[in-house]
Amino acid sequence: MIQPTEYTIKSSFYDRNRKLILSPNYIEFDDNDWVNGTNTKFEIEEIDSFRYGIKWLHGYAFTFGRIYFIEIKNKEGKIVKLKLKSVYRIRKKQLFEKYASIINQLLDLYFIPIAEKYIQLYNKNEEFYLLSIKIKQEGIELKNEKVILWNDLETRNYFTKYSLSSKKDSNCYCLFEYAENWNVAVLFSVIEEIKKKYN
Repeated sequence: MIQPTEYTIKSSFYDRNRKLILSPNYIEFDDNDWVNGTNTKFEIEEIDSFRYGIKWLHGYAFTFGRIYFIEIKNKEGKIVKLKLKSVYRIRKKQLFEKYASIINQLLDLYFIPIAEKYIQLYNKNEEFYLLSIKIKQEGIELKNEKVILWNDLETRNYFTKYSLSSKKDSNCYCLFEYAENWNVAVLFSVIEEIKKKYN
């Protein structure tokens, strides 16, 4: 059985250490500031989506720091917000490693299984929406109702973005940002897995 993983989160120099627990059955985060307050806890069946990215801290003439952030949302719309701040490159490497580790844990425990459920729907010949994309047997349908067939679909994955486009029509595309859009990592997993059948 997989044991829960614990992380210590300190969002700023003045904040106290807060505990994040990632368990196969739940997520729990000490995000309360009251003596008798309770931690936020999402059971696995409540977990809906997540997003992540880096926000830069700008001074007058230069960038002096960064905030690694991860947000996890449940089906009721409540959000757990995790922040790791590095100023003047202090603990930049350690914080990035923690940030990457948390994202990998979130994927392994909660979001790859969600992606696998969508892939099962596709394998059962069912159509479904993921973000603003309609996944169909013949391809994907964009918001403007244009359809890109699977063998015409080109995808590109960047550090901050994921794009879907037609090889034949450069005007037929859409772009998602990991920091702005929820569950881009799930969309990536589903699309890339289905694409394998057509390559």
